[in-house]
Amino acid sequence: MTIATAVPVVVPAASVQKGPKQIAAATGEAAALSPAQLFPRIRGGLPPHALRRVREFIETHLAENISIEAMATIAGLSMYHFARAFKQSEGMTPHTYLVQRRVRRAQDLLAATNLSLSEIALASGFADQSHCARRFRENVGFSPGSYRWSMR
Repeated sequence: MTIATAVPVVVPAASVQKGPKQIAAATGEAAALSPAQLFPRIRGGLPPHALRRVREFIETHLAENISIEAMATIAGLSMYHFARAFKQSEGMTPHTYLVQRRVRRAQDLLAATNLSLSEIALASGFADQSHCARRFRENVGFSPGSYRWSMR
């Protein structure tokens, strides 16, 4: 009976393929690369002006019920095309983005005001306090009450 043992394999650094970003970062030549090489343009998604208008709409109407149809109308797209383009631009669905913005608003209100948690939930656009607390815990990692206590 033979026992197999693991032998570590060492790969010489010279044999590893490196891209232009890795080489520039390793040699300090990042200034020699153009912005297009450092930050390749992502193709597709929402045009920048449409994305800006949708973000502004969300920020100004965060406490209200915002539908995907309303966001799509602002972007000038069908609701299905808007959802795909928004996800490609932001890396998340419109609903996920909206929930994250509402949680961020709740964080700001918890840190800056003495409003009750139910008032903060409504001011942030959540249907009720339990929905706010559940989404807050999912995104931040602890309850709104614990967050408020840690910010004092």
